[in-house]
Amino acid sequence: MESKITEKLKNLYTNSQSKFKIITAIGLIGILLIFLSDAFSSKEKKEEQVTQSYNYNEYISNLENQLEGVISSIDGVGECKIMITLENTAESVYATDVETKNDSDSANLKDEYVIYNSSDGETPVLIKEYFPKVQGVTVVCTGGDNISVKEKIIEAVTSLFNIPTNRVSVSKIKA
Repeated sequence: MESKITEKLKNLYTNSQSKFKIITAIGLIGILLIFLSDAFSSKEKKEEQVTQSYNYNEYISNLENQLEGVISSIDGVGECKIMITLENTAESVYATDVETKNDSDSANLKDEYVIYNSSDGETPVLIKEYFPKVQGVTVVCTGGDNISVKEKIIEAVTSLFNIPTNRVSVSKIKA
């Protein structure tokens, strides 16, 4: 009888060890899968961040093409070429948390970005994003020597980009 009890205890002990080994193996596999998923997702996140960065040459090219379409549709303009210069780069405005402490002797100002946790990790809270402003425009066209055409082009460009007339140049294209 005693040997049956010891035999059952040994079986129970070895079964609990095998259960422990199985549970430990499953846990280690789970941890390994988590690390692998983070490794693959971080590569995808980096690729997304690269594609989201601004391509200023493409931005200017799109503006020039759109403006060329508008300007060339004005009566008397004919063939035209356009060049646009930008004032600055894009500007992003992030939320900040400002804390001031006034003591009898001094004042302290603490300014920190507001950060939130997202699937991409910690990210500052974006309030506004400004595209680059147009600084100047040059239009070269076949009708550039006609004063009325020149005035129409300058009026169109200044109203589209909200720039002063002295930042718009219109000339006749070389024949």
